[in-house]
Amino acid sequence: MTRIGEAVDQTLIIDGVIRLRAFDENRTDKVNGLLLWDYLGTNRRHIIKFGDESWRSPNNKLAIAFNDTSPKLAYQLKAMALGMYTQGSREGMDPLSWSTIRLLISYLKRFGTWLKRYDIYGLDELNDLPELMLRNIIYEMVSYMNMEQSPSNASKLLDAMYWVRLYGLIENSSVFDVINEYLSPYKALNIQRRNKHAIIPVRVLKILLHESEVQVKKANASFESWHSIQLCLNDKISSCPPAEFSRDTYINVLTKSGKKELAKYHQTINKLRRYVFVLVLSYTGMRYSEAIALPDDAAIENDGKYYLKTLLSKTTDGTQTLEWITNKITHDAVVLLARVNEVYRQRAELLLTHHAAALPVKRRLNMKFGLLNRQLFNVSHHKQSCEFSAHSKATKNSFTNINTLFSISVTTEDMELLNRMGCNYQSVSSSHKGFKKPYKEGMLFNFTAHQFRHTFAWFIVANRLGDLDDIKYQYKHLENSMTLVYSQRGYESIEELIKLTESFSEFMVTQAMGDMVQAAEDGVLAGRGGQSFMSRLTEILNDDLTTGSTPHFSNMQELLFFAAKHTSSFRGLSHGYCTKSSDCKVRNAADPSHCIYCQSYIATPKHLPHWIVIKKRCESQLQAFEKFPEDMKKRFLSFSTALTDNLSAANTVINQLTIDIKEA
Repeated sequence: MTRIGEAVDQTLIIDGVIRLRAFDENRTDKVNGLLLWDYLGTNRRHIIKFGDESWRSPNNKLAIAFNDTSPKLAYQLKAMALGMYTQGSREGMDPLSWSTIRLLISYLKRFGTWLKRYDIYGLDELNDLPELMLRNIIYEMVSYMNMEQSPSNASKLLDAMYWVRLYGLIENSSVFDVINEYLSPYKALNIQRRNKHAIIPVRVLKILLHESEVQVKKANASFESWHSIQLCLNDKISSCPPAEFSRDTYINVLTKSGKKELAKYHQTINKLRRYVFVLVLSYTGMRYSEAIALPDDAAIENDGKYYLKTLLSKTTDGTQTLEWITNKITHDAVVLLARVNEVYRQRAELLLTHHAAALPVKRRLNMKFGLLNRQLFNVSHHKQSCEFSAHSKATKNSFTNINTLFSISVTTEDMELLNRMGCNYQSVSSSHKGFKKPYKEGMLFNFTAHQFRHTFAWFIVANRLGDLDDIKYQYKHLENSMTLVYSQRGYESIEELIKLTESFSEFMVTQAMGDMVQAAEDGVLAGRGGQSFMSRLTEILNDDLTTGSTPHFSNMQELLFFAAKHTSSFRGLSHGYCTKSSDCKVRNAADPSHCIYCQSYIATPKHLPHWIVIKKRCESQLQAFEKFPEDMKKRFLSFSTALTDNLSAANTVINQLTIDIKEA
């Protein structure tokens, strides 16, 4: 039985706030033998005790290392890690994620190792250190760690020291004043130098999504034939001699013709997991960890709406669930992958039932892991064997490395978009050969999983033409439709997406204002607001829309910058721009006919394709309406009226946006 609660009691004082118990060799000897975790990994059983040199908690592949430290520092780091894992900042607060704990402890360990040079063996000893000596220690550390070149070290160490202070390990405030004095400038430098993840250019994303959808359709077409062969293999397991499984899980029962038949379908099925992963990231905005945590039964359909359920591992026992709205393509792809996975779950059960004694220990434990952890992406789809894996972190050789799946060259158009967005660089990772280096035409685009989250936010903004107000409104809908009340981390995830969309606001408003000014110059603005905008712009620019000569603005760019900065009441719709923002009671109107007569509504040639679609759709539906029996026409009269109004509005806008073109 695990005794993590006892370990917490022996090392921490928890009374609203959290404090570490002082290091004592007798207490340490007693607590070192306490069992923290006992669980099954991918191919071994993990038994973790407090005194171990490294900890690896359930569902986390990466370990926290405490080796090469003094007994006192090791005790302090372990006690802090337990506090973060079970309590967080205060009693009853949310615990930290394992990855965050691992990062904080690693920097405190690094700091403690540096202090060891000065015969300081515990962080608490800094309380009584003379200030001059402390300054020398920190100054030399800054130079040794080369924080000028790697300011993130300062930022992360300051984050870690926050927890040292919070847990009362260092109570002398002057210690933190000195550390802040030396490290804060480098933290500011790190923020200044930080690059946001690049978005995936639209053209590149279209290629990627199209290929993914095509491959999922191919896999779906091959599934039944592949499935029947695989079930046949499973049926043969019980009658196979145990000796055949003494080294691996290979089921050697197919004839040459059978193997050839399986080979026809298996390659397509084997790639399915990668393409489903791409669709999930692209159409949900999930983080990597959230996508990887999807269970086999993630796909949900409810009243024609599609969701994916992800399981968020809490830092205590149990999980939280979060549902993400998605599209039918992704929903169906997840369902298909789950059906493929079920073949291997069944195979694992049969192997354990009939040949557990013959299987190597690692293989046997791997089968048990696969049955206990039914995650969508943890199944390796072998032809005639069975294996499960964990993917807690993206690696070069993992199936999640999208660069091994797609090789898409960057074009001039792609680079122009990346330059406009301020993210034309191959990588934001300092270890990558393309770190901060811009793309050149013909280079392969470098994909990372996190880019999809940024691109998801950008895609929403770009396709709403700067409609940040509506995006926030839509997120409120998401919150209502999801079970977010059960998951604070779920709220944080959505809030992060909202922040990402807001980061594009200034760019999108500037682009929209530029679109409107250009259209005004060409005399092709539609809607009542459009006509007023042209009049007002003419007044501002002294009747010279071409040069932008004016006492107030020296050029057009200054006008656009001013307008973007001071245009808070602005939102974009798919069929035009609304300058009324939150005061407008209509959001994402499916019936836009009334908008064109509003003083706040403006349409430019960029919106012309949308209005042409409205026109064609209304004409088609009105033609169908005319074929209805008379009694049905009476019942659907309001429907006909709405179509007629929209058709009239479409004709008006199309005429306003094309009249000058026709005359020319």
